[in-house]
Amino acid sequence: MKTDTPVFLYSMVPVETASYRKFFERGPLWELLEKPGQLRYAGWDLTTHGQPRIVKGEYLELTSAERKRIRVYEDGSVFVRVSADQDYLSWGLSDAQFKEMPRLNTLAVIEFTLNFCKFCSGLVVHMDPEPSQVELTIEIRNAFLGESRLFLIPHPVSSLWFRGTDDRHPAPAPSANRRIQVSIEQLKSRPDAVAFLLIQQLFLWFGLTPDRIPYTSAEGDLKFIDELQIKTSGS
Repeated sequence: MKTDTPVFLYSMVPVETASYRKFFERGPLWELLEKPGQLRYAGWDLTTHGQPRIVKGEYLELTSAERKRIRVYEDGSVFVRVSADQDYLSWGLSDAQFKEMPRLNTLAVIEFTLNFCKFCSGLVVHMDPEPSQVELTIEIRNAFLGESRLFLIPHPVSSLWFRGTDDRHPAPAPSANRRIQVSIEQLKSRPDAVAFLLIQQLFLWFGLTPDRIPYTSAEGDLKFIDELQIKTSGS
């Protein structure tokens, strides 16, 4: 991946000491890495179509061209790097369009974040000991591209607002690091609600209030990213 390409880096780090069972042996953990799950065919998820590779006896790695790189460490830490250019999280633009108008694909960002949280909820069950809390982070790098800035539009991608780009919100800085801490039980039981909390941090960074996050539903005071809205988005 080019060093100046806009990227999103997602991570999960246990707050307390943790470890994956039989980390370097093929088993359920490796199967999850190979088949991390998806909401729909050809959506934005962590599928690489590859197999885990042991690197320097330190971590497992899977890659998908320049789009995705997943690294998992024995201590429970997970780091996922995805391109935020026209090849992935800004899908739908040509190379020339992206250089002039680097618009994030709102659906891609939200769907990938939900899939990341669901992936993490599946990983933690393989930890022994299992920590009580984890820290989840979205880090953004290279959000400034010459005279342009990566920007977010708080509308479904099928809407006229998204296509028109009038309601654009540019990145306020070249980089960002937004994080939350959640309990393991919350992550396992409601990864969709955890995904909302993580996306909320991203929207706040772009200067947007949480009520403007699309593909969202609520159960009382609990807000969550709605899988059904994503599956029926038609994009």
